[in-house]
Formats: sequence, C-alpha cells, structure tokens
Amino acid sequence: MGSKSELEQYLDSPTEPESDSFDVLRWWNDKKSTYKVLSSMAKDILAIPVSTVASESAFSTSGRVLDQFRSSLTPKFVEALICAQDWLRSSLTPITIEQYLEDAEKYEEELSGTTTEIMMD
Repeated sequence: MGSKSELEQYLDSPTEPESDSFDVLRWWNDKKSTYKVLSSMAKDILAIPVSTVASESAFSTSGRVLDQFRSSLTPKFVEALICAQDWLRSSLTPITIEQYLEDAEKYEEELSGTTTEIMMD
C-alpha cells in the first residue's frame, strides 16, 4: 500500500494541547509545508468572516437577491456565505471517511499538477 495521504497524516498526528492563546491560523501557516492541501483549504475556510446574523435569514437565496445597491457586501463575500450555507446543509448527509480520503487525494493530485505546470512555465 502506498504512503499516507495528507488527511491520513493529519488525522494520525497528535492533537495540540488546549490553550487560550492557541491561534488556528498561525498553526495552519506553520504546518503549510507538511499539509499543503489541507492548509490551503483551511486558509480558504477560516478566511470567511463570522457573521452574528443567521445566514438563513440574512442571505436567503429563495427570493431575496443581494446586489451592489442593496448591500455593502462584495459579490465574492456573498458567494462565500452561500457556499458555507450549502456546505452546512449538506453536512447533514452522512459521508464516510473513505469519501473524505478520496476527495483529499483528488485535491492533492490537482494541487501537485498545478505546481508542476507552474514550474514548467
């Protein structure tokens, strides 16, 4: 059997001790050479600002449309909120660890292919 995927390595690694001063963004930044794909995903996900308004009511996609005249939010931010809402809703569907591992391996392959293309240019 081949080497472990990033996700498997991450899941097998020891957890950090609990601390009030723990900075998750700094941790992922420090680990970006070890977990290239996961750290990139973490950066994207953790970059989404927390909203104190329930996204269901504030950003309903079932009738109310946000545009530049009705909101100070950028289209990219609204897209991120809608994606997060979809991800949260889809999390109610059971998924196996095998599916997570397959997805992680696919992302690793895509990222390594992109890196190779950049190096060849």
